[in-house]
Order: sequence, then C-alpha cells, then structure tokens
Amino acid sequence: MMKHISHDLGGLVSVTEVVPMTPDEFRALMATRGWDALMLSQRWGMSKRRVQQIVADTDRPRYYDDGLRGLPEIVVR
Repeated sequence: MMKHISHDLGGLVSVTEVVPMTPDEFRALMATRGWDALMLSQRWGMSKRRVQQIVADTDRPRYYDDGLRGLPEIVVR
C-alpha cells in the first residue's frame, strides 16, 4: 500500500507503508542482525528495560521498527 506525504517543496511523495512488526518479529530481526536488548539500549541511549518495553509494545511508534531495520549487522570475529 502506498501512502502520500507532503514534501517541503510543495509536492507529494509516495512512500510504501510498512506493516508494523509483532514483538516476536522485532526480537527475531534484532537477533538476526546480531543485536540484543542491552546493545540496543546502549546504541539508542536508553535503559535495557525501556528497550524491552518498546519491543513488547504492539502499538510502538513505527520509527522504532525503521530504526531496527536500519541498524548495521553485528559480525563477531
């Protein structure tokens, strides 16, 4: 589904609307990319408990989903 948002230059931009992740999908993506709640809390500047609350919240703001998708993948050597 496409969503249209206004642009600073006066036009409209089409943006693909992202389906919100479930808490299980959020946890799975976090693990797949090599992150855990403690690492994410340090990266995002909040407590581990707050990250756990965000993960569990089915109505979390979409920017957290976007932020997780944009994190670099952790590679352990």
